[in-house]
Amino acid sequence: MQPIRLASIALLLGAGIQCAVYAQSPTYGTPPGSRPYSDHDHHDDDDRDRDYDRDRDYDRDRGYDRDRGYDGFPSLRGDVGFFYDELSPYGDWVLLRDHGWAWFPRDMHPSWRPYSDGRWVVTDYGWTWVSNEPFGWATYHYGRWTWNPRFGWLWVPGTDWGPAWVSWQHGGGYVGWAPLPPSVGFEIGIGLRLGGLDLSIGIRPDTYSFVSERFFLEPRLSTHLIPAARNVTIIHNTRNVTNYTYVDNRVVNRGVEVRRIEQVTGRRVRSLRIGEARSKTRAEVAETEVRFHRPEKEQLESVRVGRPGSTGPRIPAPELEGRVVRAEGAPRLDTRELEREKRRAQQELDRFQTSETRQLAKLHRQEIARAQVQAARVEAEKHHRAEREALRQQQLDATQQLEERQRARAQRQVVPPSPPPARVKEREKEKEKEKEGRRDQREKEKPEPPSA
Repeated sequence: MQPIRLASIALLLGAGIQCAVYAQSPTYGTPPGSRPYSDHDHHDDDDRDRDYDRDRDYDRDRGYDRDRGYDGFPSLRGDVGFFYDELSPYGDWVLLRDHGWAWFPRDMHPSWRPYSDGRWVVTDYGWTWVSNEPFGWATYHYGRWTWNPRFGWLWVPGTDWGPAWVSWQHGGGYVGWAPLPPSVGFEIGIGLRLGGLDLSIGIRPDTYSFVSERFFLEPRLSTHLIPAARNVTIIHNTRNVTNYTYVDNRVVNRGVEVRRIEQVTGRRVRSLRIGEARSKTRAEVAETEVRFHRPEKEQLESVRVGRPGSTGPRIPAPELEGRVVRAEGAPRLDTRELEREKRRAQQELDRFQTSETRQLAKLHRQEIARAQVQAARVEAEKHHRAEREALRQQQLDATQQLEERQRARAQRQVVPPSPPPARVKEREKEKEKEKEGRRDQREKEKPEPPSA
């Protein structure tokens, strides 16, 4: 028993001496002349701290800025704030030269347009859009929409809440609305700031959604929209009636006359109160109230763009323009999944375009049949040729946009951008060397086996 007890005492004394040497070394817990050491199996925090310091040094060397990203690449979260987390599950972000970061909904056919899937109601804010889409609380009440030849409709963030931000056309038995572009602002006491834009001629006819007056109050307007190809004719029989004012600290969207809609539909239009919705993804229309999700003031303050006093859009370098990014953590699709999705989207677009072509042809036949004189028939045929050409161009644009979005989706990246691949590989090599050094150190520290 005595030799065993003496051996134990000797081991304890050796361990104490070793700890004292560790404490005196320049790096805590590191024997003199050896690589910095931590027990990787039980102290991952130490490794994370070193990784953080290394990343911080790397960011400083690369000139990383929270609001600009790496090498001038704009920071997505730094610009759009809380909208990034709220909207990324439903769409992707793209970088534009004129507007900075913009968002577009995922899995929509290219002929889709904003303010189409929902309804109009009257509130104490005037005509108010109630969307059926889960992202509608943000994209139809904040910011503006812009049309892009490559990607179609894109939403540019903003921080001013409104019942809807649209341009109105009314007349000839039709009501139409189109998203206001980002160049149109709003100022208290003044109303819309058009920046020299004439809404009557400055917004393309094909961007409007038109319905017959008698369907204007229907709960799902998407089923009553006139084919967009007809807009080239309808727009000439309407006039712009856009009218936004500011009353009692509220943005009021007057636009179409309520009395006229009541006369045409034979229905009384009741003004609803606006309340707070229980769900973000669905607005709720009750008998006396319509409920929307409204973000907190602190959330809106996280948005740097589209607000009074903001620094304006980030102007990317030419090679960065059109960069599409996916949300952090969003699953990537493999080649087979992407191909299946591509076929599904093309089939959906084909069905929509076939339906729209048939609907337009039906309307043309009805108008020709109603023409009482040859002159009216000739005039109708003239309009029909223009509408068929508009339909052909719209369908061509939609097909090209579908291809562009699918190509971008297959190539999109995570933002903020990670360190370049070369740096990642270098870090992996450094970590592997550290692990080897720790293993070597542990091997050296193992007690010598007792001699036979």
